[in-house]
Amino acid sequence: MTKNCPKCGKQVPDDAKFCMDCGYAFNDSGNGPSILSNGKIFLIIIAVVVILGLIVIGMTGNGNNANTNAPVEDASQVDLTITGVGGYDSGDAKKSYTLYTEAIFNKVPDDLKGYNVKTTYYDSNGTKIGHETEKLDNIYYDSEYSLMFGYYTTYKLPDPDHVTVEIIKDGKTVDNFTEDIDTNQIEYLN
Repeated sequence: MTKNCPKCGKQVPDDAKFCMDCGYAFNDSGNGPSILSNGKIFLIIIAVVVILGLIVIGMTGNGNNANTNAPVEDASQVDLTITGVGGYDSGDAKKSYTLYTEAIFNKVPDDLKGYNVKTTYYDSNGTKIGHETEKLDNIYYDSEYSLMFGYYTTYKLPDPDHVTVEIIKDGKTVDNFTEDIDTNQIEYLN
């Protein structure tokens, strides 16, 4: 006995599961195409994975972590604690010296756009050694540890005494922090 393919009309054996000409799959149940044959199962799997992913993200993001820094709306609420100033020298033929500042940001504005951080190093006479200005959003990320910034490199051996960190919003200084430098933390001075 034979049966006809409903797609192309070719006669195929009764026990055939596929048409040899067009590849049509014959269903034994006669209820139409199964859920597996038309790709709906893949859509269901993708939807389940997305839903599970959203649930996991939602559960991990709702914890109350007391160690995270709380963003604030007002720039005058920016608060940081300078934890130290470090330095190192290069081993190149033309020796260079680099200073950097470490600080913990206790409070930051919600929107970091337009904020800059100017780090200025001074010697014991109050003479400016050099400075570095960076965008706050390039420095800050949510961390309970000190962040390093204000990398200033020179070819002249500096002897720093103190550092001033200014928080600047749209060209206007809104806050500043000054800290004496512990020269024991600077490699090339020891």
